[in-house]
Amino acid sequence: MRIIGWLLLALFTSAPALAAGIVVTPEMRRAMEEKMLRECLQKEGEFLKKGYTRTQTHAICRCATQQTAALLNSRTVSHILTNGTMPADMQRKVSSATAGCIRTVTRTMPVK
Repeated sequence: MRIIGWLLLALFTSAPALAAGIVVTPEMRRAMEEKMLRECLQKEGEFLKKGYTRTQTHAICRCATQQTAALLNSRTVSHILTNGTMPADMQRKVSSATAGCIRTVTRTMPVK
């Protein structure tokens, strides 16, 4: 999903000190996840315009950022820093994970 891609891009382009070969530690993953979650929640208005409730938005953001953080590795970080974009395979995985989060959330909490 574009929202998650933008969040990831914003996170890494603001941290040029992260060099290729970086080891993504559990602490880094948590910090990245928290930052992505805050950024996603700032897009709440976009979700509301699409008909999602505030509760759904929070659940979607939490799910999507957890899934995205789980995908992060040194190759992905290096690619983002070098090219300013996520690798194509990660974009597909993030999009698929986000779509899955939306399906799960809307199944358990139907859209208005």
